Amino acid sequence: TKFISIAEDVSGMPTLGVTRKDGGVGFDYRLAMALPDMWIKLLKESKDEDWDLNKIVHTLTNRRYAERAIAYAESHDQALVGDKTLAFWLMDAEMYTNMSVLSPLTPVIDRGLALHKIIRLLTHSLGGEGYLNFEGNEFGHPEWLDFPNINNGDSYHYARRQFNLIE
Repeated sequence: TKFISIAEDVSGMPTLGVTRKDGGVGFDYRLAMALPDMWIKLLKESKDEDWDLNKIVHTLTNRRYAERAIAYAESHDQALVGDKTLAFWLMDAEMYTNMSVLSPLTPVIDRGLALHKIIRLLTHSLGGEGYLNFEGNEFGHPEWLDFPNINNGDSYHYARRQFNLIE
């Protein structure tokens, strides 16, 4: 049986994702935790036409040589602490009314879908040696998925997939 271990660490501890044989801690990968923060910051603080691609590429590729990383564009942590998913930052409430094949494509949805794809393309291409997808956002899902637990009052409200979004 083969196991893969992934370190979730924000301290920047060197050698966390280096084999023990080579003097490291021994995790197979580390999460590239700066990447989702960068995307949210860009969406909150600047227009996409003002994005500095040099800074984006630097952030996406800024990792230690020989220390493998798992890239991701967003996570549950962001959505659960009162923030929005990337799709919501890009398209907001229009996702509920203008994403149907039965209605004309609006500029907000067109731009939002394009940027959603670009963010994932750049993150997947440059961000690491693996890619982690935020559950639910395979289809630009507007909300997070959360199972009933004590923290949400055993609510089933977010324990559902909205497959009707593709209609």
